[in-house]
Amino acid sequence: MAALQKIRSKSGLLIGIIAVGLLCFVLPWNEIVTGINKSKNKAFTVDGEVVSTEKYSERFLQWENFQKMVTGENSLREEISSVIRELTYQQMVTEMMLDEQANSLGLAVTTAELSDVVNSPNFGFILQRIRLVINPNSGNLEGIASMFANPQTGQFDKTVLTQFLNNVKTVITPDMPAQMRQEILMNQEIWAFIEHMLKYQLLQEKYASLVAGLILPGNTEAKAVFEDSKIQSNIAYVLQRYTTMPDSTVAKEVTDTEIKDLYELRKNNFKLDTELRKISYFVKDVIPSDEDFESVKKEMDDMHERLLTAENPSALVSDYSPIPTDIYISQPTLPLDMRNFAQSAAIGQVTDPERNGQAYVMYKLIDKISAADSVKIRVIPLPRGLESKIAAHISDSLLNVIKGGKDFTTLADEVMPGMKSEWVTELMIAGTGNDFVRKCFGASKGEILNLTTNNGQVQLIHIEDKTNPVSKVKLAVVQMSVSASDKTQNIMDNELNLFVSESGNLENFDKAAQAKGYNLVSNAIISPSEMSLGQASGSRPVIHWAFNEKKGSVKKFDLSDKRIIAIVKEEVKGSYMPVSEVSAMLKTELINNKKAEKIIAGLKSKNLTSLEAYAEAMSSRIDTVNFVTFQTNNISGVGYEPILNVYAKLGEVNKQGQPLKGNAGVYVLNITEKTENGNIFDLVQAKQTARQSNFYQLMSQAMFVLKEKMNVKDNRVKFW
Repeated sequence: MAALQKIRSKSGLLIGIIAVGLLCFVLPWNEIVTGINKSKNKAFTVDGEVVSTEKYSERFLQWENFQKMVTGENSLREEISSVIRELTYQQMVTEMMLDEQANSLGLAVTTAELSDVVNSPNFGFILQRIRLVINPNSGNLEGIASMFANPQTGQFDKTVLTQFLNNVKTVITPDMPAQMRQEILMNQEIWAFIEHMLKYQLLQEKYASLVAGLILPGNTEAKAVFEDSKIQSNIAYVLQRYTTMPDSTVAKEVTDTEIKDLYELRKNNFKLDTELRKISYFVKDVIPSDEDFESVKKEMDDMHERLLTAENPSALVSDYSPIPTDIYISQPTLPLDMRNFAQSAAIGQVTDPERNGQAYVMYKLIDKISAADSVKIRVIPLPRGLESKIAAHISDSLLNVIKGGKDFTTLADEVMPGMKSEWVTELMIAGTGNDFVRKCFGASKGEILNLTTNNGQVQLIHIEDKTNPVSKVKLAVVQMSVSASDKTQNIMDNELNLFVSESGNLENFDKAAQAKGYNLVSNAIISPSEMSLGQASGSRPVIHWAFNEKKGSVKKFDLSDKRIIAIVKEEVKGSYMPVSEVSAMLKTELINNKKAEKIIAGLKSKNLTSLEAYAEAMSSRIDTVNFVTFQTNNISGVGYEPILNVYAKLGEVNKQGQPLKGNAGVYVLNITEKTENGNIFDLVQAKQTARQSNFYQLMSQAMFVLKEKMNVKDNRVKFW
């Protein structure tokens, strides 16, 4: 009986084993493995359609290549690539949703439409809306109109676009120089990418127009919107911020029931479309030790002795110099410390090594002259990759045309349209080679030069103008960075490994990290699409790890310039954020409400009758804000405060208002002036204005609703 009872208790397991056995008998093993791998190889899904990691990676690489081609970068920083990963995902999801909607609604963007848009007068504005390029310096996403900008004005120029498109349409022939062929292929790739994005931009606007057309503003709404924008008020106010009252004065009055009730009221604000994780972590920067600095200082002292007697300082410092050594730089453009040294030093003088942040630096004055700081040049560049004989023949022919009386500028416009003259310094053209720079700055105004850059490109140069002579110097700069040695990093790693082994658990992690003085970020909520932990660049691996580990997992991450130790505190799942995760925020709102009640009750009990009296009682001052309407979303100096919008419309002029609860604190308001703009109500125009104001809001909302409807699931954190 005991044996039979044991078999019955395991019957579910036995049935599962038998089912797997039968499946293996019916289906070949390789098909089962393929099915399992396919289910794993899933970057994301849209309405049940799976996008593989390969397809997603292919589109990501396309965008990366586009970024490189447009910016001229050979490689991208990790933070730029992370932004492109997210943009690629968002774009692919949008395209898949739009394709499905377009098919069912009969929407399309034809080739003829694309051509009409490209040739339209406002195409520059359309290009500015298509934000595809990430600024390498700021990291901001920018419109692509600047790609076709006039070099002189910096504004979109249709002629520049036309020249680009003509290049794109050029037929590649076998005898075409390799450099020219490569340029055409690159421009074709750039335009194909832009055209694809443009197509979906137009399709999205069509879809949004269709959605917006379903919501027609009525006569009453149009009239209300007009009236709301018609009245403008100047308001004097006194504000007592909630921060002036300690939380402890009312915190005990906030109950768990109140928090729960407010959570239910705000619940839709906490809706989740993905899993989240709660983690605690700290970042410890890898910094050099005193021993590391001393080691580099000894190397600098040795370099100092060699630099004193070096006959060719350029060769000696080439590996350490942040600026070219064989060019002259005008003194006023130098950094302050270099400038002071150059002005007072004798030729051949060398500074002592000085510490500058995480580096040591020293200078040697090689030479000092008086010469033009800049020259204005116009260039006719010959195509790269030409054989030397062919290049020489072409350049000689062009020179003969000029000698025959043709103006250089006219010839340049014919040979290379769009190339403008520009002022350059030696530093700006240092990459062309020392001989190129020396001849440009040694030439006379009006002279025409036939020069070859250090990469073999032949250029005809017209020296159009030169600045007056200034004091210029040639400097040898030695800059040696100090980095953490292996020994220093080993000491740090040993310390952190010990922390993980002793305190890497849910009970001790936060308390131990704080006791050690680490900069702990406790109970941070992260989403799978985040690219980094706060400002910690390169920390995406921590996020990837957190979503692929269980609660209580802890790990040390060794990045090039920092160490990160993180622990998974909670796996946040479900349709809504749990009340426990937002209770602190909700409690703050309730505390502010109770502060407002106390402040308002206290002020009303004093029976104050003037704004000056309120300012004294509130230990505040009288401020003003002008031109406020009912529809002003962001009030200057105040921000988002709906109570001011309502008062601007309904309040009476010079009538002292009562204390009112606002977002930032308690306000006492007084309208000093109220005006009407004098516009005459036009029902048709008012409806059109209301429709336009709704357009982009509806487009954003429509895409959000589509995402929910099509059950978009992001699985990328499993792989990235």
